[in-house]
Amino acid sequence: MKRVLLDTNVVLDVLLDRQPFVDEAKQIWEASDLGIFDACIASFSIPTIHYICQRQSGLEAANRAVDICVSGFEICALYRECVLAARRMAGRDFEDNLQIACAITDFLQGIVTRNTADFANSPIRVYSPREFLDELRLQ
Repeated sequence: MKRVLLDTNVVLDVLLDRQPFVDEAKQIWEASDLGIFDACIASFSIPTIHYICQRQSGLEAANRAVDICVSGFEICALYRECVLAARRMAGRDFEDNLQIACAITDFLQGIVTRNTADFANSPIRVYSPREFLDELRLQ
């Protein structure tokens, strides 16, 4: 089964009902819930998700968001080697480089993000939400 990393922005699109992105992101979550693929998130995305949800929706919503992520996704660990690999990557966004490094370390087959340009140097396939949904339909 394909294992894919969901970028923080795709996760937040659902948790915060961010328009116009929420519809595609929900479809991706539903496909994961149906067992069509395994959705993963990077461990360091969790405090970011909590922080953003708390700022926009309060502490209770932020705690609920973390619970949803932990129960719904596999969590990719952040190892020292990931940090070192991310530092060596050409991309300008360190957080995105960390996501790539975590995906490589966990042998994932793809990354889904709305920010594909920042993942241009990824050796792992990068999908926009629409591209990933199209690929799932072809399977």
